[in-house]
Amino acid sequence: MFGKIAGIMIVASGLLMGSPAGHTQEPETLKSIISNQIEAFRNNDGVTAFGFASLKLRSIFQSPERFMEMVRRQYAPVYRPENFSFGQTSLETAGRPVQVVDIVDQQGRSWRAVYTFEQHPDGSWRIAGVRLEKLPGNSA
Repeated sequence: MFGKIAGIMIVASGLLMGSPAGHTQEPETLKSIISNQIEAFRNNDGVTAFGFASLKLRSIFQSPERFMEMVRRQYAPVYRPENFSFGQTSLETAGRPVQVVDIVDQQGRSWRAVYTFEQHPDGSWRIAGVRLEKLPGNSA
């Protein structure tokens, strides 16, 4: 438990720094950000979950409460996954890293979430967007 709390505090405080411009971000950093945000969702910790969002997303939603309400309504599989696993990490053409996450929701349905990241001026990485798609069939 302490490890998860420490991980959340490190990422939330912006101490996980990105690599120099032009270099691909370490996949483990991106996975850690996603895992810690999902943990914050599970704990109803809107402040921490909101902290993983890019500056642009934070300006759109303006508060942790509005952000959490949007996630609850539009991204329920991400908000309360039964389980999840990481797929491929790649680099988009715009130079933004992308992390694929396979999710099984609480009803056993399979989803794929594609997270896009952006690097902030301080070098830290934040979630710039998530595309969620339902996969055919059900999970076992």
